[in-house]
Amino acid sequence: MAYVFIQHLDPSRKSQLTELLSRVTEMPVSEIKNNTRLRPDQVYVAPPNYNVAMLHGVLSLMPRAATIPHMPVDYFFRTLAEDMGSKSIGVVLSGTASDGTAGLRAIKAAGGVTFAQDEKSAKFDGMPRSAVAAGCVDFTLRP
Repeated sequence: MAYVFIQHLDPSRKSQLTELLSRVTEMPVSEIKNNTRLRPDQVYVAPPNYNVAMLHGVLSLMPRAATIPHMPVDYFFRTLAEDMGSKSIGVVLSGTASDGTAGLRAIKAAGGVTFAQDEKSAKFDGMPRSAVAAGCVDFTLRP
């Protein structure tokens, strides 16, 4: 299994997540480049100012649209569900608003498995609370 981290980022700031994750896992951790083919037991981190799409088993970077609300988790989860179907797994962790809910719904509809962080353990419970309330979460757990 490959692990893809999509987070809400300021479009002008570089993420520290690649460095942080590298310190706590033995798996290789890298920032996603356009047309990255997934490999098992590797961690991929989304770069700022892009949406990440899964297309034919490859991570593709799409320019972030300035005119619509930025929902990078939904965007990735929807493309993951379309591309991987029942092999898709989506996890929504701490965050504000509802990003991830529509994407988890797509994963569940494709036969994949969905998780949300337990609201009590989340620093910001908006994203997991929204997903659970929508009825599209298979498992609600603490990290």
